[in-house]
Amino acid sequence: MKTQTTHAAEQHAAKRRWLNAHEEGYHKAMGNRQVQMIAIGGAIGTGLFLGAGARLQMAGPALALVYLICGIFSFFILRALGELVLHRPSSGSFVSYAREFLG
Repeated sequence: MKTQTTHAAEQHAAKRRWLNAHEEGYHKAMGNRQVQMIAIGGAIGTGLFLGAGARLQMAGPALALVYLICGIFSFFILRALGELVLHRPSSGSFVSYAREFLG
């Protein structure tokens, strides 16, 4: 009996969340602009991958190593920014942290 009431309560809560989201203007549809932006992003991404392939062919395996090193640096920089956000939240971008800590 307890599981049925729990299940019914969960269903009611889920329906209430859906109604709240619906009342706030959220909907599960994409407009013309969103589809256009996804298409543009896909075209740019494809161009970057094709351009990198041509450079990899000319430079050899060293370029793959450089991509790996840059990716590792980017990972650690973003981890550090994440730690800053948790330590001292700011409404600005990463520039606000540079302004605050570097002057």
